[in-house]
Amino acid sequence: MACFVDTDRRSLPRSLFHIRILLRQSKYLSSSNIKSYFRNMTDLIKEILSLVVPSQLQLSPDGKQVVYTGRTKWDHKPKNDEHKRAIWIAETDNEKSALKLTDGTFNDRDSQWSPDGKTVAFLSDRGIRGKSCALYLLSASGNGEPKALTPTESEQKISKYCFSPDGSHIFFIATPENSTERRQRDEDGADIMVWGEDWNFAHLYLVGVESGIVDTLFDQDLNVVDFALNDDGTQLALVTGKTPDIESEFLHGQVVRTCRITAQGLTLTDHILRLPRSLSDLVWSGSNLYFITYNIPENSSTGQGLYATDLANSMDENIKYSRIFPDEEEESCPKSLQKAGTNVVVHVEHDMEDQLRLLDGSILLRQKKRIIDFAATSAKDKDGEVMVVAASGDINTPTEVFAVDTATASVSSQLSSHSAAFNHSFASKVHFLSCPTLDGKETISAIYFTPVGAAPNQALPTYVSIHGGPYYRQTNAFDSLDPFVFFTPLLLSAGIGVLLPDYRGSSGRGQRYASYSMYPGYGKYDQPDIIAVTQHAIEKGLADPNHLAVGGCSQGGYLSYLTAVRNGTHGFGWKYKCAVPCAGITEWVGMSLASDIGHLQAEGAGALWRMDKGDLSIRSGSALWEFKEAAAEKGRIPPLLMLHGQEDARVPVSQAWGFRRALEDAGLPFQLVTYPREGHFIQETRHLEDFIERVVEFVKGHLL
Repeated sequence: MACFVDTDRRSLPRSLFHIRILLRQSKYLSSSNIKSYFRNMTDLIKEILSLVVPSQLQLSPDGKQVVYTGRTKWDHKPKNDEHKRAIWIAETDNEKSALKLTDGTFNDRDSQWSPDGKTVAFLSDRGIRGKSCALYLLSASGNGEPKALTPTESEQKISKYCFSPDGSHIFFIATPENSTERRQRDEDGADIMVWGEDWNFAHLYLVGVESGIVDTLFDQDLNVVDFALNDDGTQLALVTGKTPDIESEFLHGQVVRTCRITAQGLTLTDHILRLPRSLSDLVWSGSNLYFITYNIPENSSTGQGLYATDLANSMDENIKYSRIFPDEEEESCPKSLQKAGTNVVVHVEHDMEDQLRLLDGSILLRQKKRIIDFAATSAKDKDGEVMVVAASGDINTPTEVFAVDTATASVSSQLSSHSAAFNHSFASKVHFLSCPTLDGKETISAIYFTPVGAAPNQALPTYVSIHGGPYYRQTNAFDSLDPFVFFTPLLLSAGIGVLLPDYRGSSGRGQRYASYSMYPGYGKYDQPDIIAVTQHAIEKGLADPNHLAVGGCSQGGYLSYLTAVRNGTHGFGWKYKCAVPCAGITEWVGMSLASDIGHLQAEGAGALWRMDKGDLSIRSGSALWEFKEAAAEKGRIPPLLMLHGQEDARVPVSQAWGFRRALEDAGLPFQLVTYPREGHFIQETRHLEDFIERVVEFVKGHLL
């Protein structure tokens, strides 16, 4: 579905439209570079989307090899096709040695080494493409066919697994496939849903590596979400939620129980750890449990912290836990944990820098580039030395796998070569910026990418790309969870500078900075920060104040809508020429009612059901509640390109429909594009190609 009102641009033939753009570009690009921008943008998009992105890295026990999953960028796939991923393997002392261990015709993923380093386990849909999920074993040499350990045609969903320390068994969490009775009801049209009934709980299982016999270890009416084995595999920490519903953590929290592993199964101990919200990255090392949860455990708007509890000193039934990183004022946050022998490695965001640290603070890797994934181990024949590999890239270099020199805390040899045929450079310079907030309370960090061939000392047309979250942050990277990173290389190729601000509420800056997103912070702190960073880029001579655009996805889409209705009201004398909100929020009351995580949305924007009848504070920060005043001022609201997945459960498409109605009623220019079958993220290849090209064309049309 597309609606468009903009006769000036759409009346031009497509070829003439491109010529006009190129003529305007000549102001910002040296003449020697203009020819390169006649390249077919569709071809460049396809080339970028064809790149393999390494993820789910796992080091062999001796650290000599690494296996990982090769996936498509943003996991895109053609309509009516299934995901196709391959398991890759590389030698850590042999540059560009990565080879396929599986051929990539199935959805092979999440590989793990056996403790003896001879075989690799992985998940795959080899039984029924796109539906089944089973555990397989394959020789690390690649010889022979994969051996199935669990039923190959089962439609169970395996969410986590790991080997026992002796390699004889594999523990795994699985949600059972629908029963025959449930399937019959679905076929007969008797698939009535009653809230709170017919929960399909995830259980904990054990499969013998040699026998293939599957035993059920925990099948109570609780949802198993995580587990961790102790060092010798005699005990297990089990994490459960009350229900499988996505909002269970907000209503009921999660519980960690310690269990003894015996020949008869699991025996629950008296130790129970209760959390008011969810945890992640559970690790059992020595007598300590480590995990990540919120800095204020009952408030998800406060950022994440690393917590620990010493089971040896926990005498009470209810285990006590405490935060060990970061302290209240430290501007860092943990992203993930991995066990490496007796050590625990923490992936840390420290402002614009990504780090891998040990618990004692030792830094194994530090760089102002995003670490997409990492793996760590501690080889016995190297006196417990921690060995690390990482997947990383930058704006000019697609993500590859690297060995890490922990002595210098930097990457050393490149182990993969997925981008060998990709010879493009987009950014001539990366500027790391910082500036005060408009209220003077904080300092904001940002990145500005200058395109290759940009004339020296020339302020550039600039696209301000706002990340989602809000608990997320951008740094130098080629791959990111934020979809708007797709547009960066293409906009740079067109001679447009790209500015990425990390506004208040972002990650990487500790509890205080993250907590600005607590109710009623939306629209009060974050949106003015976008203005502050844009003004700073103008004052630095990077951004042309007469040629500015703004856009973002999810929370970035929300801030794009809000910036559109507040356009030019900041008093600095400039306006954005266009706005590109994707999957954005336009009105917060509807989010707490209709989003699949309405309780989380209510935590940041206010819960309607907890408010007095006359309390209108929930309207604060909603673009639609500011629309009437904005529309009354001629020229304030710029042309908008709104994009949304029709099946988006996180931010329902009705959020875009509401804003479309307002724009139509006011007679303002816009284009609304919705993508059938798509959720919060666009994943069908043709849709993604359209998504990227449409945004780039729209921004170029308004800035060049």
